[in-house]
Amino acid sequence: MTSNHLGRKANPIGFAESSRDFLSYLDGFMTALVDRDLDSLIAEAGGPDCVAAIAVDLVGGFCHAGPLASDRVGAIVAPVGSAFSHAYARGVRHFAILRDAHDPGALEFDAFPPHCIAGSDESQLVPELAGQPWVHAALDVPKNSLSAWVDDGPFRPWVTDIVARGVTTIIVAGDCTDLCVFHTAMGIRLWANATNRTMRIIIPANLVDTYHLPVDVAGTVGAMPHDGDLMHATFLYHLRLNGIEVIRSITLPE
Repeated sequence: MTSNHLGRKANPIGFAESSRDFLSYLDGFMTALVDRDLDSLIAEAGGPDCVAAIAVDLVGGFCHAGPLASDRVGAIVAPVGSAFSHAYARGVRHFAILRDAHDPGALEFDAFPPHCIAGSDESQLVPELAGQPWVHAALDVPKNSLSAWVDDGPFRPWVTDIVARGVTTIIVAGDCTDLCVFHTAMGIRLWANATNRTMRIIIPANLVDTYHLPVDVAGTVGAMPHDGDLMHATFLYHLRLNGIEVIRSITLPE
């Protein structure tokens, strides 16, 4: 029997079989997610001044056109806009827009094809959101990596400032669940843990998504395959494992 790179015996039956129980659990985890209404979330936070909302990478290069554009990601634009607009109407004013805006020679392009070059249409917030009132209140954060938290830009100082001024709840929406959304939420979570700050971070599953690249298609373009449904569910689970609240959706007032 062969061994894998960790020196363990290779799984003779494969992950599909040996992980069956966990995959069943993961399916149940997704099914059991609950809806929360916006007004209750705001009240539980202590009022609208205690809530912040972050839109991650809702840009042309991921939502509409470009080598990494995805219909799955494009489909969350409208619900994110609706949720954030309702939050703004309820008095929330702490918003941030994180968007890939890469240097032409970005090292990230060793892993992903060139995308969202700074100044290009791919790097801009999608026009469907651009005219919404919450956007005008938002901090704009161009970033050159998956995580704005580790960039030298304004995002981390903004988070630390709004928390110091009383924000207790942060809602994170956008893409991709397993990439930029994950690193954004985890950056805040780990900082809060390290500094012993009580912080509620909420990920509505219907306001995040990731791309799907089937195995057969990936082979034809020289890319690594990416199962969108599995990665979406697995990383929502991973976020919950780390103390981040994952809900099915935020229900909105009529």
